Amino acid sequence: MKYSVLLLLLNFNFTFSQTSGRITYKAFFTKPEATEELRSKNILRYQESLDEEMMLKMLTFNLDFNNNESLFYLSQNLISEHENQSRKKYVTSLFYGFDKIYINKTKDELIEQLYYSSGSILKFRKANFIEWNITKKTKNIIGYKCYKATYTYIQKWRGREFPWKIIAWYTPEIPKQYGPIRYTGLPGTILQISEENRSFIATGIKFFNEEIKIKKPSDGKILE
Repeated sequence: MKYSVLLLLLNFNFTFSQTSGRITYKAFFTKPEATEELRSKNILRYQESLDEEMMLKMLTFNLDFNNNESLFYLSQNLISEHENQSRKKYVTSLFYGFDKIYINKTKDELIEQLYYSSGSILKFRKANFIEWNITKKTKNIIGYKCYKATYTYIQKWRGREFPWKIIAWYTPEIPKQYGPIRYTGLPGTILQISEENRSFIATGIKFFNEEIKIKKPSDGKILE
């Protein structure tokens, strides 16, 4: 399976002429909380969950990329100022709406500009930190045939480890090894990613024949 996917990627490398692009993503909860079961148990929390799902529909994310770099960021926030501001901030931050995530695959560099109440921090690490498990499962996303890949990410916090199951759907038809948030390294572009209860799915792609410039995040305290 891996050999056939890599061969397909090589074929597209010869035919794919665009050097840069912008992929638009929408966010959604992998498992929506606003269920009928919750409604029967806690009507207040049910309504809050509905509000959060509605707010998510108002967020749009971009992944800009060229031959060597990519940048993932919130491009549009249409959540009304009349909405509950604390919940608006919660939903936006939960889906990395205040953050910028930069990848340079030539330098194997990942920079996360992360928002905190006290200010932004810059977190540096290698971009290719994932050993993906590629499967044979496929599905279509906005006209592209995508393959499923999985990985378990270990989030460390205050001496404890929290496993996050990551599910990616990537397409070799766009031979750029980029994707939403911090995920990369597959033989094609990730059009859908699920990270625990956070998911992003591509809704549109625009290609450019000329290379677009991507600004590396530089504001924030460097995390040692």
